[in-house]
Amino acid sequence: MTESKATSSGHEARSAKTRSQLIEAAIEVIGAVGYEGASTRTLATAAKTTLSAIPYHFGGKKELYLAAAGMIADYAAGRFEEALALLDAAKPSEKAAHFEQALTELMHIIMEDAEPHSWTSFVARCAYDNDEAFALIHERAIAPLLQHLVQAASDFTGRDPADEALRLRINAIVTAIISFRFLRGIMLRGMGWESIQPGCIEQVEAMVRDLCRSDFLAVRFSH
Repeated sequence: MTESKATSSGHEARSAKTRSQLIEAAIEVIGAVGYEGASTRTLATAAKTTLSAIPYHFGGKKELYLAAAGMIADYAAGRFEEALALLDAAKPSEKAAHFEQALTELMHIIMEDAEPHSWTSFVARCAYDNDEAFALIHERAIAPLLQHLVQAASDFTGRDPADEALRLRINAIVTAIISFRFLRGIMLRGMGWESIQPGCIEQVEAMVRDLCRSDFLAVRFSH
């Protein structure tokens, strides 16, 4: 490797590291104090870099915020694909079972809490504000998840995927599953659980399976 190439490679590595540090800092700080409460100076300090690094790498605070949301969105989309892959069925008779498997896998992904706590706080704030960052997360990760689940439910119920009743019920199921992560305190206090233990997860999984096997998705709203 020539000296110029080595220098260029080293600069790219440092630049990538700085970008990564800024994104991690944005998730941590904005998750804690919100977008408005996170000054660029605080973000730079948390990332252990200079204030000028934010405009240099992202253009500004808002662009950094959206880059952080985009990183989480892409990660979430990848995890959701693990559940959606279970929707593939060789026979029409298997579609309902695969739908149930996909939802229980989604439940495990949401409840396993594998990601940093700051990610949950960051997404919760985005969702509460329903801002551009959440729009990005929804577009890249949540909307495709819902679309695939609605289509799968349509396949085995015979209902039109555009049917608002069907879409509303799929949205309700997914929202309930996601709430196990973002509104965990309600479930813990309501059930008298101190933490999420394997036995608790088994009960939640059984509930999701019971819901899939009920008439919840098959019954139309009366008009």
